[in-house]
Amino acid sequence: MAIVSLRSSGKPEGAKRRVSLRSMVEGVEFIWIQRIILSLFLLDFGVTLVGFYRPILPIFAADVFNMGASGLGLLYAAPSAGSLIGSATLLMAGDIKRKGVAVVMAAVGFAASLALLGVSKWFWMAVAAVILLGITDSVSVAIRRTVVQLLSPDRMLGRASSLIVVFAQTTNGLGALLAGAAAQFIGAPNSLLVGSGLCFLMILAICVAIPQLWRYRSD
Repeated sequence: MAIVSLRSSGKPEGAKRRVSLRSMVEGVEFIWIQRIILSLFLLDFGVTLVGFYRPILPIFAADVFNMGASGLGLLYAAPSAGSLIGSATLLMAGDIKRKGVAVVMAAVGFAASLALLGVSKWFWMAVAAVILLGITDSVSVAIRRTVVQLLSPDRMLGRASSLIVVFAQTTNGLGALLAGAAAQFIGAPNSLLVGSGLCFLMILAICVAIPQLWRYRSD
């Protein structure tokens, strides 16, 4: 109904821009100059690279908890349930002014939830940890994308948003590779504990290197 109620010609405003190598370079330069957006990209890249847990959920279902296909289904469904809870929480919270603090704390919560999954002794505890991972991930993603839209001028918004997608897709693949390799050599629970520790270190390093992120407010 919302789409039908729109009153727009659909024609783009202003002159049509042609995609070129120079325009893509300009997008990268803008992100490098805009330190808060750069810190968000680095935070997304770092946390996802060492904390991508989904590829090793089958190991938890089959080998750690011996729950089989039904247990794997619950573990795969848990992040979606967490995303719904996280999205609903953001809607009820309204406009969070200290978005920098919020996104950092969401990343810290994600790292802590990884550790909780790694030390889980019971299946219900693992499900709860994965739900928390879904909550913190959805909150972090929503705030990151909101900040990018707030800080990007109209002429750079498309390029900045596109680079977010490229970073996410690339990092997911690399993260899956690292997660599988770590699980093979040190076991799935230990790989999550190592990933959690690396997440904490990366979050701390980014906050120290780019302190504007922690201080950012959308007043």
